Amino acid sequence: MRYRLTVFCLAIILLTLAVDAQKKPSFRENPGLQAQQAKEPVRQVYEEMFTRGRYELVNQAFAPNCIVHFGGRTIGLQEAVAEGKGWRSAAPDLVMAIEQINVSGEMVNVTWAGRGTHTGQGHGLKPTGRRFQMTSSSRFHVVNGKIVEVWNEEYRPELFRQLGVSKTTAFMFFTTERLLSALGDVLPDRIYSSLLQ
Repeated sequence: MRYRLTVFCLAIILLTLAVDAQKKPSFRENPGLQAQQAKEPVRQVYEEMFTRGRYELVNQAFAPNCIVHFGGRTIGLQEAVAEGKGWRSAAPDLVMAIEQINVSGEMVNVTWAGRGTHTGQGHGLKPTGRRFQMTSSSRFHVVNGKIVEVWNEEYRPELFRQLGVSKTTAFMFFTTERLLSALGDVLPDRIYSSLLQ
């Protein structure tokens, strides 16, 4: 009797595991599912955060220790979010759209377009009232549905050119940024982030 009960329990366990395996498609069996999972946090960055200003979604899209590269500079997630919020404040009508997206394993490559009008305060620049439109590209390393690292082309020289920011103002902006970056090593994150806005 005990033997039959053990065999019966093992059969139930094996049947349950087989049914669960059928319900959950594996990424190896369905690479399209993996690509969709990798695209989702990237879509949130452009459509929800940049365009709609929904920065409360940052923890859904990014791993907490995410590193962000812009050309030759590397910053942490808090600093990158503060930078994004600053530009959204400077251009309240900012729209960032994905023009092309492709996935290769854990890497998501995006060509994006951004446009807006510099009518607000942000990053210490006085509003120019000028419209800007630019296209660039970014690469995202996505692991388990979260962005862990980002590589962006440096966009600010072109943005400053379109906004008519003088070379002196741009020089002061970049010098202040380098100073704040040096202070970032000694200041708590929340104070550092507030200085960038």
